Amino acid sequence: MERVTHSELPIISIVTPSFNQGEFVVDTVRSVFEQRYPKLEYIFMDGGSTDNTLERIAPYRDHFSHFQSGPDEGQSAAIAKGFSLSSGEIMAYLNSDDMLLPGTLNFVADYFRRHHEVDCLYGHRCIINEVNEVVGHWILPRHSSFLMRRWDLIPQESCFWRRRLFEQKGNIDARFCFAMDYDLFVRYMDIGRFRRVNRFLAAFRVHQNAKTTTQLATIGKEEMARVQQHNNIRLPPLVGDFFSLWVQLRSAFFIRRKEYFPGLSPGLNFNLDELWGYSNKSLRKI
Repeated sequence: MERVTHSELPIISIVTPSFNQGEFVVDTVRSVFEQRYPKLEYIFMDGGSTDNTLERIAPYRDHFSHFQSGPDEGQSAAIAKGFSLSSGEIMAYLNSDDMLLPGTLNFVADYFRRHHEVDCLYGHRCIINEVNEVVGHWILPRHSSFLMRRWDLIPQESCFWRRRLFEQKGNIDARFCFAMDYDLFVRYMDIGRFRRVNRFLAAFRVHQNAKTTTQLATIGKEEMARVQQHNNIRLPPLVGDFFSLWVQLRSAFFIRRKEYFPGLSPGLNFNLDELWGYSNKSLRKI
């Protein structure tokens, strides 16, 4: 196996926006720091949480490259400001209820190092519940900019991109409060080469207060339509329904056939903490 020196590794900048996510935020933060990636720039942007968020992440606070807590303009503005403070060659953001999977950052760094032609990569996602149990998968086909520009299916929490996209096509648009990732990826697909890797990289959490649960059918639908209209994206009749159904069926068959991709144990109904080797909801210092 090829040895890579510390100096050859890229800085990876990750921004986590947070507001009153004390129930889940430790799992998020821990999943980043436990990567043990040596050139991590982790930026935490809290919107002035009034729950136990700050208390719960106190053991980690000195390890952030930048930490701030106070009233802000919302999630998108917090992400945008975090990116403006970043310096890494590789960029991503991770919401404060989602998680990275073990080994993700080392895999991402090595992939970008070996594939200079790739500007952005994303992987499959697993879906977890409130107590970190794996309850589903989201298995995507090989990347197609035609499809992904039209349907917001790129798993944001598993997506990483080179800074050159950020420098050429801009930051998160703070005017969006739901479809900020869709808008960003559509702009990046204009000039960048995307790749879906056959590996699980992150976990997407479903819970009753999640934005996908509460806003997808209203604000989410309106903002996605706005992105499509602004970018002159037309939706072929029925193709979108077929594509979404295909992803759901492919994911269901993946589970039923007990298929396996790197990054995650096969099957369902196990706890992600088993992959990390510690008990659920434990609070460990670095």
